[in-house]
Amino acid sequence: MKRTLVPLLVLVIVTAGLTCNVHAQLVRAFPPDSKVGELMAMRYPEVRISDQTMYLGAGGQIRGKDNLVILPTMLSEFGPIRYQTDIMGNVHRIWLLTPAEAVQAKEEEKNKPK
Repeated sequence: MKRTLVPLLVLVIVTAGLTCNVHAQLVRAFPPDSKVGELMAMRYPEVRISDQTMYLGAGGQIRGKDNLVILPTMLSEFGPIRYQTDIMGNVHRIWLLTPAEAVQAKEEEKNKPK
């Protein structure tokens, strides 16, 4: 009877360890120089962020709420984002925000020194 419990205990411990790692990966850290905005439309390479038309730069990335890369032509979701620009003023990175991240981003914007 003891021999059948050992593999079961190992399975439970490994499963618990894996779920802890998955939860840790759900928290995203955004660069301090990223800005908060509202993605309104995208017509590659044009990006409309908070009533401002910008361009997605070469090598620009869009990351979804699950942090996976989305091709610009496949983007179908709009809303609150964080974004970075390159030295030319083109959009370099876009992160679509979850509702919790959007609330946190708005709080951070309020508390930012001007």
